[in-house]
Amino acid sequence: MQPNPGPATNARATTLARVRIAGGSGRGALWIGAAATLIGAAVLAASCCQVPARSDRPLARVAEPLQVDGALELARRHAPWIFHETDDCGGRQDLPTRVDFDGNLRGDDDWENFAAFELPPVVYYAVVATETHWFLSYHLFHPRDWCHYDVLLHMTHENDGENLQVVVERATDRVVLLLTQAHYRAYAHAPADAGFAAAAEPLDAELVQVDDEGRPSPAGAHPCVVVAARGHGIEELATDDDVVATLARGAPDFRGRGVILRPPRASAADGVAPPLAEPSPRAPAPVEYALASTVATFWAGVRDGDLVGDGKTFDGPLRLATPELTVAVPRYYDADRTSGPFGPDRGISPFALDFRFCEGECGALLFDPARRYAACLRVPQPWSTRYVDFPWR
Repeated sequence: MQPNPGPATNARATTLARVRIAGGSGRGALWIGAAATLIGAAVLAASCCQVPARSDRPLARVAEPLQVDGALELARRHAPWIFHETDDCGGRQDLPTRVDFDGNLRGDDDWENFAAFELPPVVYYAVVATETHWFLSYHLFHPRDWCHYDVLLHMTHENDGENLQVVVERATDRVVLLLTQAHYRAYAHAPADAGFAAAAEPLDAELVQVDDEGRPSPAGAHPCVVVAARGHGIEELATDDDVVATLARGAPDFRGRGVILRPPRASAADGVAPPLAEPSPRAPAPVEYALASTVATFWAGVRDGDLVGDGKTFDGPLRLATPELTVAVPRYYDADRTSGPFGPDRGISPFALDFRFCEGECGALLFDPARRYAACLRVPQPWSTRYVDFPWR
C-alpha cells in the first residue's frame, strides 16, 4: 500500500530550488532553471531500472511447508483469479509471496533480504461461517511497496499487504459479494440480483466471475481482481476490460501488463502444498498460486502478542470488541524503512480488513463480517449473524 493513496498512486512530486544569478538577466535565469529541471528529471529517470531487485547469486528457497487448515478446500473453491500488473522495470517486486519468504517472520529485514530469496506465489486465506453465508478473506503480501524514484524521504516502504473478501451464500454455493481493499479503503461489489444495496457504504454492481478454467460465467465460483503494480492496491476486474474478452475466448492475455495468478486446481491430498517456483513477472500463461492459512500461520502469535511489536511480524494494534471476542488488531507489518512522514510501518496486515481503518472498525470484516456488512449495506434475507464456524478463539 502507499502512504498517500490517490489516482496516481506512485507519482512523486519534486521541488526545485530557484536559481538566481547576480547581475544575470531574467531570460538567463529562466534558461538555467529550465536546464536544472531537465537535468533533475534525467537523473531521476536514470534511476528507473536501477532498483536492486535480485542478487547475482542463485536465489535461496525456503523449504518450510506452508501451513493450512480444514477450510483449505472451501478457500480453494472460491479463491480469486488475480490479474497482477507488473512494472516494466523491477517487476519482480510486484510478485506476491509468503510472509516468511526469507526464512523468518521478522518484518524489519525483508527489504534487505528481498533480492536474495525466491518468491513462490502464495495467497493467505481465512474462513468464517454463519448459518447462511461463508466469509472467505484473502491476503496478498509483497516484501516491498516501491516506486521508480526514491528521493530524500524514502517514499517507499518495507512490506506491503492488501486484502479482499469473498462472500458466498451457503444454500446455493454462489458468490454474492466481493470486497476489495486498496490501501486504507475498501469497496464492495455484488451481482445486480444478489440482493445487496448501498447504505452507509457504496456498492458497485460490477463483478466478473469465472469457472475453474478462467472462463467468464455468472455461475462461476471465482471472482476476478486486478492488483496494481508498485502500490499493489486491489480492485475488481471491470466488465469492460479487454481481459474479459480474451477470457471468454479461453485464452486470457495479460502479458503486456503482468502475470495471471490462478487458484490451485486441487487441494493437496496430504494438506501440504507442493513447492512452487517463482514465476516470471510477465508469464505467458496463468500461474498457480498456493494457499496458506492466516489462522494456522499467524493467529496464535497475534492473539498472545508474540508476533506483534517492534522487531516482530506486525505492529500498530487497535482495539476491536465484538460479541464473540475482544482483540488488539495489528494494522501493519512491522518495518524499519522510513516511508516519509508516515513512519516505517505502512503495509496492511491480513487482520486489518474493513471498509475503514479506525479503532473499533479496523478488523471488523475479518472478525465479525456478518454484523459489519449488515451495519454498512442493505443485506439480503435470510442473513444470519450467528457464527457456526469461528476460528478466532
